[in-house]
Amino acid sequence: MRFIGIDFGTSNSLASLVENDRINFVNFPDGGISNPTILYFPAKSKQHYIGNDAVRRYLINLEESGSGGRLMLSIKTILPEAKFDYTMVAGFGRLTAEDLVAKFLSILKQFAEKQFGEQFDGVVLGRPVQFNEIAVSRLEKAAQIAGFKTVVFWLEPVAAALAYEMTAAKDELICVVDIGGGTSDVCVIETSAARSASPDRLGDIKAIGGVYEAGDELNAQIMKHRLAPRFGAGSTFKSLGKTLPFPSHIIYKLSKWHRINLLNNRGDKETLQSIRPSSDRPEDVERLLNLINHHYGFELFRAIDVAKRHLSDDDEAIVKFSPLDLREAIEIKEFEEMIGAVAEKIEASILDTLTAASVKPNDIERVLLTGGTSQVPVINRSVIKIFGADKILRPDYFSSVATGLGYAASRLK
Repeated sequence: MRFIGIDFGTSNSLASLVENDRINFVNFPDGGISNPTILYFPAKSKQHYIGNDAVRRYLINLEESGSGGRLMLSIKTILPEAKFDYTMVAGFGRLTAEDLVAKFLSILKQFAEKQFGEQFDGVVLGRPVQFNEIAVSRLEKAAQIAGFKTVVFWLEPVAAALAYEMTAAKDELICVVDIGGGTSDVCVIETSAARSASPDRLGDIKAIGGVYEAGDELNAQIMKHRLAPRFGAGSTFKSLGKTLPFPSHIIYKLSKWHRINLLNNRGDKETLQSIRPSSDRPEDVERLLNLINHHYGFELFRAIDVAKRHLSDDDEAIVKFSPLDLREAIEIKEFEEMIGAVAEKIEASILDTLTAASVKPNDIERVLLTGGTSQVPVINRSVIKIFGADKILRPDYFSSVATGLGYAASRLK
């Protein structure tokens, strides 16, 4: 039985395999080794697509026909939600959380088998520290539906530690801080060349911790604090002689990219249409209706994400989205105020994990700071404040977990 490693992430996914003692990654159709964890069902087709290929096809169909079909983002986030039973998809009927994830994994499996010319019956899947039992069970079932007969799980920060061990020269007590799109994970673990050969690392792990907040939540804060007012947040309208606030449940759905599509229903659209005539800011309500009717949610959050990334290097960034006449400048100080609570939670989870491991920051010899969101300056400064700059190593932000999973997969038969 041949195994492959898959880092099925909230924002991006990768697959890896060791050949001739060297890590290799599965290539997506665009040639990249990492693609967004996005699933697309065209309106008039029983096929489905993933990653950047899914986005490309969706935007083409949207422009040509005005009905792009169903684009689903951050599908990993539905795995822990006990209340999620299924969603209806044209041409496919009822799809459960397991079915949706299986659709993504099955295509990634096909890519791998075509590239390497062999069949993969086993998979080593990464999982966040903060991942409840229902999420793990659903992810395992999804992998089985996708065609994997044997499913093995590794904690994502432990996989990152394994990737580091493959090049490390000595025994070390390290702390992995993995801040991705959906979760922030922390792991204190003993590492060495000898320990790296262990089939599992339970005996080496001193403590694990983390929070269900990371990069997607930072984007949500930009939407909530900076952009939501341009879509009606904070406005008022009149009904039966009373002045009422803009509905909070609509802002809740607007705040994250995987919820925006939930606004595309008859009830919410009728509510907005009834509010608009008496609103004190009718142009903002109209902008939200345009966002919903033209399916701009994904593209808008992509613009937000681009601005967030610029704020890792620049003092100011602009969220630009001309179809909705948006051009909002955000200064780094303002951004850090928006995300202050999230940064504090991540810092607290690091300190709590050190306490659980019965170690102090000075006892840690190396800190592996990985995951795309670890580049955000205020989060980076928090880690430096705890450990000191000289201990911090920055492996590849997007592939360190996948590298470790690939090495773990190579040892299984």
